[in-house]
Amino acid sequence: MDNYKALEIWTAQTLLDIGILLSFVSFLLHIGRPYFERIQARISLRVAADMWWLIFVILRDGSLFLAVFLTFLNMNLDLMADIKMGLPFVPLATLTLTASLLIKIFRNAEDFNFYYKLNNYLISIGALFNFIGFVFVMEAPGAEYATSKSPFWQFMTSLRSNKNPELATMTFYFTIVCMILVIIFALVKFKKSIPDKKSDV
Repeated sequence: MDNYKALEIWTAQTLLDIGILLSFVSFLLHIGRPYFERIQARISLRVAADMWWLIFVILRDGSLFLAVFLTFLNMNLDLMADIKMGLPFVPLATLTLTASLLIKIFRNAEDFNFYYKLNNYLISIGALFNFIGFVFVMEAPGAEYATSKSPFWQFMTSLRSNKNPELATMTFYFTIVCMILVIIFALVKFKKSIPDKKSDV
């Protein structure tokens, strides 16, 4: 393996790990909203309270967007054959978190309503999928641990994308089809959100 290929694998694996960790950050920020609201209520200066809330929203939604972007960036067959990706958990988490992004864009998920609850459930499920994929598949115990020889851990490590090309291929096709449907849905919703301009006669 030449240095260029090694650098490519290291970069892709690092970006994937960062994306997974950012999904945990976004999950914690979403469920931690009551804490930020309590702190905001104690800030007497209006400008400071607005800045506090603005920073919270940027970190909360920004980490969610980056989590989706970085994990989806590595979701192609070439990279999946080189890096450790927990299948099918990480791709399912990407789809779930993408659905939560769409809810944020096209629905009111800030007020305490149905979409707020649905959005938080989707983010929680996505974080759970990433947790399982990261802890139990990608970072399963190595050969230095005796427990790595057990059937459970042998099965979990077999779900790594670089060890299971058949599952990686099926997961890739499923993910791409779902993402295409998501993009079509987003474009349709975007088109409907633009008011029609009727020319004056």
